[in-house]
Amino acid sequence: MKIIIVLRNIGPYHQSRFESLVNEKLKLYVFETRPESQEYLWSSSNSYKYQVIKFPKSISPEKDISNKEIDCFYKKNISLIKPDAIISVGWSDRSYQRLLLYSNSKNIPCIVVSDSIIKTEKNKRRFFLKEILKKIILRGYSSAFVAGKESKEYLINLGFEDEKIFHPWDVVDNSFFEKVNSISQKSEDKFFLCVSRLLERKNLFNLIKSFSNYQKEGGIWGLKIIGSGNLYLKLKKYADEIKNQEKIEIINWLQIDDLVHYYKNASGFILPSYFDNWGLVVNEAISSGLPCIVSQNCGCAVDLIKNNETGFVFNPNNNYELQKYMKKVENQTKDEQIKMISLARTNLKNYDLDIFSKNLKKAIVFSIKNPRKSLISSLLLRVVSKICL
Repeated sequence: MKIIIVLRNIGPYHQSRFESLVNEKLKLYVFETRPESQEYLWSSSNSYKYQVIKFPKSISPEKDISNKEIDCFYKKNISLIKPDAIISVGWSDRSYQRLLLYSNSKNIPCIVVSDSIIKTEKNKRRFFLKEILKKIILRGYSSAFVAGKESKEYLINLGFEDEKIFHPWDVVDNSFFEKVNSISQKSEDKFFLCVSRLLERKNLFNLIKSFSNYQKEGGIWGLKIIGSGNLYLKLKKYADEIKNQEKIEIINWLQIDDLVHYYKNASGFILPSYFDNWGLVVNEAISSGLPCIVSQNCGCAVDLIKNNETGFVFNPNNNYELQKYMKKVENQTKDEQIKMISLARTNLKNYDLDIFSKNLKKAIVFSIKNPRKSLISSLLLRVVSKICL
């Protein structure tokens, strides 16, 4: 089967997933709609087992090219490839909207990838009219591939049929992290690790505050926060004001080959976000053998963390709760930690590259056998994609 995947740009997570699809004997082509995007500071690869075709350069690396240019690009490249199905990694960008328009007009099944969940940032209510428009747009997709249970529930709430939804999209190369973790000894220094973009919704100031309180109650581990974002300098300044500031370190963005060594040497992992559609860093931490403390507002918490069994789940608005779990992780016995990590890794086997590639292939086959298009969806997309310029 010949498949096209359309996304903004390829990162290390995508690279491993796409290679697993090639291993499943799929002929794969990948379109990058924003190849120069700096949303994530991924290093680009020059070695692919599939063909990568990049959109023309845009005025801004974080914006799509014009609708006319998008349409010309699709007409030229999709007509040459003649795919059996197309996978759209999102639906809100104009490049994705014009993709569904094109695929419907040419009777090519289109699969939408979604990790959206019912929760929103700081639990803001979703805009009713926007949700109605999404329901209509979704009629044009033949199937969906989602992150996990919460993103599946969100699509069902939007009227998408259960049998047309497959998962999991949000996986990492578990074996890569397990392997690095097993080949050498951990550092003697004990510390909690948080890998996150340095943004307001990631709740990092409260993480530092909770860590400070954990220290005041006798906590002896350190804290390392790794990531990039507009709060980098503010977080460093805030961290400098706490007691025993030498115990906390804010580290700028690291590529995966460097980051993996921090996972290896850490003693526990925290993702404190007010909101995250998923939280792939939790997959990485579990693979690395770390007990995880995860905000209940992260999509992955439902699928990966059963409280007090495969990790700990807390309310991100409750600093005492996070502080309590830090102390609990520090005081785990070796046997308790081994049991928790073993259960978490066993559960994570449902979210690995093999399951990903096999289930995405099922979604593709389903879409080819049950192609769907919608005139009302196409009419709406023509309007929406012009408004969103």
